[in-house]
Amino acid sequence: MHAETNKPTSPGIRIAIPPLIFVLCGGGALALEWVYFHSVGPLSALGIPIFALVVCGFLIGAAGFAFMAWGFVHFHLIGTSANTAVAASTLVSDGAFRFSRNPMYVGFVVMLFAGIILFDSVPFLIATLVMFVYLDRFVIPREETYLKAEFGEIYTDYCAQTRRWL
Repeated sequence: MHAETNKPTSPGIRIAIPPLIFVLCGGGALALEWVYFHSVGPLSALGIPIFALVVCGFLIGAAGFAFMAWGFVHFHLIGTSANTAVAASTLVSDGAFRFSRNPMYVGFVVMLFAGIILFDSVPFLIATLVMFVYLDRFVIPREETYLKAEFGEIYTDYCAQTRRWL
């Protein structure tokens, strides 16, 4: 907190950082799929060929990764941090941030969603939902509160022009 204004100095997400939760969700889904759910294939049971699932899953996952990377690299090039425990030095509203206020989070969710298709997987469905709810209900509201306090009307105008997700 800034002593003179009581404004937070960052969103304050220090332990349960989004990349860690993404790895836990993805790793947990892979482990569950491998150990318990490897014989359960709800999409292939609908008659969808495995080859089509693999190709679609890979393409969707690559698109999610590319969108996430675009946002992350843009942050890096501008010189601001993607770390949720660090103060924002700049409000980024161009690049991937023209399409979503949270392109890195969109990428995380889309990559987990791709796992549903790629692995024909119930655990990835659960992981995708957990990741989405965690980001949408815990992380993003804290970031939005911080950014509104930090950037004021500029951030409010940006929110009016750009969706939270897509």
